[in-house]
Amino acid sequence: MQIVSNCGNLVIDYYPTKSILNNKPIPDNNLKVVTLNGRTQYKVILNDYALGSDIIEKNDSGDYIITDNTKSPYQFVNQRGL
Repeated sequence: MQIVSNCGNLVIDYYPTKSILNNKPIPDNNLKVVTLNGRTQYKVILNDYALGSDIIEKNDSGDYIITDNTKSPYQFVNQRGL
């Protein structure tokens, strides 16, 4: 899923995650990537509840537009930090 700010400079992408150790999806973990003017600002792992709350909050604020509402490809993460 992708959300873009009204000015178009800030892009937020949400991805499901996969374990780098066993190549299996990690349930209830999603990667949030925040990009400003094409440069990655930060990445954070969110659980499903936090992901839903974040998307609803941004959508209801009117400051963001959902530009891609499809499931994005899995991203590999290291499970040691989870």
